[in-house]
Amino acid sequence: MAFSIAAGVALELHPVEKSPVIVFINGQKFYVHTVKQGDTLYSIAKAYEVGEALIKEHNPASADGLKIDQTLKIPVPEKQARAEKRRKKDFLTHKVKAGQTLYAIARDYGISVATLREDNPSVNPQSLKVGETLWVRRAMMGTSTEAEAQAEMMEYADNLNRVTGDDGYDHHVVQAGETVYSLSRRFGLSEEEFTQLNDLKDGLKAGAIVRVPRAKAEEEQTQEAVAEEIAHTPVADVAFHSLPKAERLDVALMLPMSIGERPNASYVEFYQGFLLGMERLKEQGGGEAKLTVYNTGHDQLKVGEIVSSTLFEGTDLIVGPVYEDELAPVVRYAEQNSVPVVSPLATLEAVQSPAIYQLSPNPKKKYDKVADLVDGSRDIYMIYAEQYDKEFEQEAKELLHGRPYASYTYSFDDQKSVFTPRDAATPVIETIDTVMKAERPCLFVVLANGETDVDRILGTLSSANVALTERSEKSAPYVVLGTSRWGRFNNIDHTSYFNNNVVMISTYHAKRDVEPVREFDSRYIESYGTLPSLYAYRGYDTAMMFVGGMRSDIDYKMLDKRYAPLQTTYKFERDGETGRYLNQEWVRVNYNNNYTITIE
Repeated sequence: MAFSIAAGVALELHPVEKSPVIVFINGQKFYVHTVKQGDTLYSIAKAYEVGEALIKEHNPASADGLKIDQTLKIPVPEKQARAEKRRKKDFLTHKVKAGQTLYAIARDYGISVATLREDNPSVNPQSLKVGETLWVRRAMMGTSTEAEAQAEMMEYADNLNRVTGDDGYDHHVVQAGETVYSLSRRFGLSEEEFTQLNDLKDGLKAGAIVRVPRAKAEEEQTQEAVAEEIAHTPVADVAFHSLPKAERLDVALMLPMSIGERPNASYVEFYQGFLLGMERLKEQGGGEAKLTVYNTGHDQLKVGEIVSSTLFEGTDLIVGPVYEDELAPVVRYAEQNSVPVVSPLATLEAVQSPAIYQLSPNPKKKYDKVADLVDGSRDIYMIYAEQYDKEFEQEAKELLHGRPYASYTYSFDDQKSVFTPRDAATPVIETIDTVMKAERPCLFVVLANGETDVDRILGTLSSANVALTERSEKSAPYVVLGTSRWGRFNNIDHTSYFNNNVVMISTYHAKRDVEPVREFDSRYIESYGTLPSLYAYRGYDTAMMFVGGMRSDIDYKMLDKRYAPLQTTYKFERDGETGRYLNQEWVRVNYNNNYTITIE
């Protein structure tokens, strides 16, 4: 190889990286910065282009020195707050109507809250102004779900709470069905006190952010409180019992089927897939089963009422609820009655119980299936864009585990791709050809967060490979490690995935040309008149494994066996720390340069 690669630890000496998180406090924009090893007031001020005095003014505790993981709020300079360039052909405009929230607008266009905020940096998610104009990116319309919009608003509120801890209040995202009365009661206020805290002239809208007393918010909402609520009756084990086919199996499906009056499409599709699974089991002689669907509406109080109702008595298998903060009463019932609870979509963090099966795969196992890519046989390159995926970066660094790699920042300047070294130990290169002429195989980890950057980087790699081949020069074999979040991009030609041997790790995958998937698609289209989504596939898998398993496998806790109802494989192991039964199987998706997709 033409040059040596710096060890990954050298990257820790980089200058301060600006946080992408911005919140509004009393109408002013602030970055939310978490202090890392090596950060100083000087380096932070330089990175954000503000004065040290200004940082101290808004963060008085910083005058006594910085601490690792300390949260700082840093004012956004006016020149940055005003920088807005738009091309009308790429955007349409939306004028805010009375009572509209950013969440509601995101749902109307099927666009993420993050995208709306990125394209409208001066807009305050807490208080939109009637008549103000928002830019709506055409290419991203229809790419985001209601659940994703809810999660983004809650993430914004969490970030806001991190930097407003000294005022005694938290911020809460209003859920559909919540009222002034229910929120006042929940947070220990009178309705008048709640109204005085919040501007409700247009009423209380789902997705709005309201202020509530901090102490009560923490009691009600944090994961620690969820864990404490369950921990009062610790259970070492739960003895599940299968039901003979002669007995009726009572199944409870607990999903947020609708928010207010509007159906929640994703969970309706999960339910439809689940129904088809139950029908298939019946055809196979699986015995009688009764399904009761409960609409949880993402309401903790409602879930508690459902579980304590006489209708719920005698339930043999529980699927759901979707959200961890609703699990406490369900788990208590499950432990007391030796009933399995299937968490079909969430990655749980706080709730610990041997009654729970988590279908979402164990986060600790995510990159086990790509260990061969970092076994020392390849030279490794981390390719950043100006805006990059920080979560993927963290995962990649954990995967590399101190192995040597080089890192470059990608930019597109003067119609040319430029790769700039990110540290002094990484050599300068004229073009990416320099790297691809290496004798050893290469791994490129592409950390770009935007569709255009991903498309350009993949195009640059494949073009360089073709150019070397046409000049009869040797090109090293290479693989690109990407992220399943690229699935949100609508305009990337997937040919570039094949040309670059892209590998992704995903929680789920279903190829429509595989016989079991093709057969399911046919049944789903016949029943519902549309192609199924991943939610429908997951619903079918859940029914086949657990409704079927209640007739035999559940006696043995479903351990040491692989299940693949459609194509994605599941294997459950008991987690020693949480007691839960965790799915250990992630899916490795390989886009091969012979234009085939293989699944591992």
